[in-house]
Amino acid sequence: MDPIKRYEPISIFEEVFVMSHRRISCVLFVAAALFAALCGTAFAADEAASPQFGVLSLLPPVVAIVLCLTTHEVIPSLFVGSWIAGTMISDWNPIYGFGAAIENIWNSLGDPWGARIFMTCIVMSGMVGVMQAGGGVRAAVNALSRRIRSSRSAMLFTELAGIVIFFEDYVTAAVVGTTMRPISDSYRVSKEKLSYLVDSTAAPVAAIAGVSSWVAYMVGQIGKQYGELGIQGSAYNTYLQSIPFVFYNLIALLLVTLVVLSSRDFGPMLAAERRARSSGKVLRDGAMPLTSAAGDPDLEPAENVPDRVVNFVLPVVFLVVFIVGMLLVTGGFPKVGLSEAMANSDSSLALIYGSYAAAVMTLALFRLQRAASLSRLFRGFLKGGQAVFVGSMILIYAWGISASIKSVGTAAYLVSVTKDFLSPAWIPLLTFLTGMVISFCTGTSYGTMGILMPIVVPLLAKVSAAAGIDVTTYMLPTVGAVFAGAVFGDHCSPISDTTIMSSMFCGADHIDHVKTQLPYALLAGVGAAAGYLCIALGLNHWLSLAVGAALVAAAFFAVSGRVDDYVSAGGETQD
Repeated sequence: MDPIKRYEPISIFEEVFVMSHRRISCVLFVAAALFAALCGTAFAADEAASPQFGVLSLLPPVVAIVLCLTTHEVIPSLFVGSWIAGTMISDWNPIYGFGAAIENIWNSLGDPWGARIFMTCIVMSGMVGVMQAGGGVRAAVNALSRRIRSSRSAMLFTELAGIVIFFEDYVTAAVVGTTMRPISDSYRVSKEKLSYLVDSTAAPVAAIAGVSSWVAYMVGQIGKQYGELGIQGSAYNTYLQSIPFVFYNLIALLLVTLVVLSSRDFGPMLAAERRARSSGKVLRDGAMPLTSAAGDPDLEPAENVPDRVVNFVLPVVFLVVFIVGMLLVTGGFPKVGLSEAMANSDSSLALIYGSYAAAVMTLALFRLQRAASLSRLFRGFLKGGQAVFVGSMILIYAWGISASIKSVGTAAYLVSVTKDFLSPAWIPLLTFLTGMVISFCTGTSYGTMGILMPIVVPLLAKVSAAAGIDVTTYMLPTVGAVFAGAVFGDHCSPISDTTIMSSMFCGADHIDHVKTQLPYALLAGVGAAAGYLCIALGLNHWLSLAVGAALVAAAFFAVSGRVDDYVSAGGETQD
């Protein structure tokens, strides 16, 4: 999953890059501030019509955003924002404000909804650890890799492996990168291209998979806002329905598919691929690759464990079936029909019951096969759960700042100064652009969601009410835009640890990976922005997505060049 995005530079090249990145961050923050500025004719607003804190209600989220951008530390930044809000509602007493911030955090964790979502994150990731320890993940990847015959098929199977391992971006980076690295090397696929393929099927896929370790967090973000705003409906259903509006992820996956099937590239990636095909140098001269450390022995299956693809398929089936079944049960099925049950379901209950049941069944599956000892499987479960600890902490602190922002009336103030000129139709586009900037500069999708969701959903609700529009009209595009903007940075920021892990497990120079991948991410971002612009102009969803996708495809073929397909160990190529 997506914990704090931070790493220590390992070379002078990375030091220089990070210093430049921080300077760029200062410039990019101006773009993030555009959202507040648009909401801003603040000082000219009628104070009588505004909440009691007026323009100062913007202080907690703005400080949290600025600290995220400048320090790259998400949890302390979110807490400081909560502390400022607590101070404001405590008659500006910072000591009482400190206590109020902590109270918001424990109230969020102590809430039954929050506790269930937190537990789901741990249990679902623990189940992934069991699948790794029992050999299920290895079997799935190995089954894909047996049919490779050329560099193109090596890239295609890398993409497919990343999509198949859809439930956890860390697992995608670690397992697919490690497994496909020797295969792609033998077919002269550059390290830059391999790390791009792995990175592009990590976070972008996990966020829209429907059932993944990300889902609990994303549903939790929606559910909190629905509960506080009194919006009826299932948060899980809203998440599922928002997936077609997560334009960046969908277009990024389209782009990586075009790259693989067409054997074309552009920019620095084109030079890297032509170098690898012609000379066999999968790394440029002078590159400093991030070498992956040995895998955690508790997550490595024993050598004598047979590769059974069913050991990957069955746990996924368990998870899907149990979660869907519990959604129906909590919604009143069979007393009510399927559609009504899904609409009235309790997603947090379904997620926690379903993930626990699937974890138990997965443990039993591997133990009955004697794939590993029970103690080894339990260690895998614990190591898997540990992997999402920091991400779970971000979740808790994000809920805390959500409560804090509500207490000072940030959304109400923004509405009071924007309701006469801010159209609900433009909120998805503004949300996506702001999310792109924040996530790129902080490297965390979770932190970006935690900052944006408690602002834009209440803002949309109140602006829609002021405009006489049903709140659900632009809810799905707005929620989708939050997720899309947040994933952009997770996908390509140099301080995103998914990006770093892709470099590490693929054996790529990290800066080379970032430099070659960033043009592709920006192109997909432009296409997504075009899609949200079409939404603002009144086009329907599918046409908006088609416009964005067509723009990206046309631009890609216009600027890209052909790369030969390496088809044999003897060096034969074909155009």
